[in-house]
Amino acid sequence: MKTLRIAFCFSIFSAFFQSAVSAQSAGGVQSAGRALSKVETVTIFTHMGSESSTDTRNLYDKKILQLALDKTVDEYGPYHMVPSAKGLTLHRLIKLAETGFYHNFFFKFSATDEMTKRFLAIQIPVDRGIVGFRVAFVHADNKNKYANVRTLEELQKHSIIQGIGWLDSDILKENNLSIFKVSGYDNMFEMISRNRADLFFRGINEIERELNDFQPKHPNLIVEPNILLQYPLPRFFMTAKNNTEQAKRVELGLKRAFADGSFVELWKSYYLSSIETAQLSGRRIIQLENPYIKNLDSGYTQYNFSVSELLRE
Repeated sequence: MKTLRIAFCFSIFSAFFQSAVSAQSAGGVQSAGRALSKVETVTIFTHMGSESSTDTRNLYDKKILQLALDKTVDEYGPYHMVPSAKGLTLHRLIKLAETGFYHNFFFKFSATDEMTKRFLAIQIPVDRGIVGFRVAFVHADNKNKYANVRTLEELQKHSIIQGIGWLDSDILKENNLSIFKVSGYDNMFEMISRNRADLFFRGINEIERELNDFQPKHPNLIVEPNILLQYPLPRFFMTAKNNTEQAKRVELGLKRAFADGSFVELWKSYYLSSIETAQLSGRRIIQLENPYIKNLDSGYTQYNFSVSELLRE
């Protein structure tokens, strides 16, 4: 009889322990006591991690994904976000995303017809199209060199450096610009500082941070004041093709955040200062074509910002 009572107590303890472990493994957000009354399903989402300890490029993407998930807790329940492994290149992350290596992995990537075939793309531009507006770093001696450049044909006479494997490099090349592809992110700033190329175009969301990071090392580096390139370059959250239910959640959350203004407010908090550094007023806009989104529905443009919107700010 004593043995029976011990066995019975052990089975009760075991059931309690299993329930507590289930709650902990679901995201570490529930106590064991709460698990006794109700076990909530916590959905794990993987966001893009950083390449190094000083890499902050993906912080906004994490915050906007978190905002979308916050807006949908009532329908879909609680969630927990974890980063992908540190130090992985974007190329490697895409390969892992395709194989389903990470659970509910959502990563931001420039839309192309090819990528929207390989992945399920949520067609709301996460950065509102800002990276398609581009100004250039130049050598200080060349500050006024491009004051009279007004057309694409005139710009084609000058050398432009961009990164190997960048979609921007291919877009500029398709517009018959003289592109020299360079490996090594830091190398491009050094080349401009040494006057080994004319122009290095960057998104207006990137220009302030990069100026602060690289001008102390390269004092000859300045922002060219006259030219603004513009081409459609939407960047969407993408996930595995079969991840349809969680993609619906993220899409719903982004739409709600856009409708109530929290999407735009978060966007401003990250990018408005850099846009001011780019000094858009008075620049001449040179429009380029993006031949890599021929099959993309234009509905995404309703979420894009406009230069007039920014000038009002």
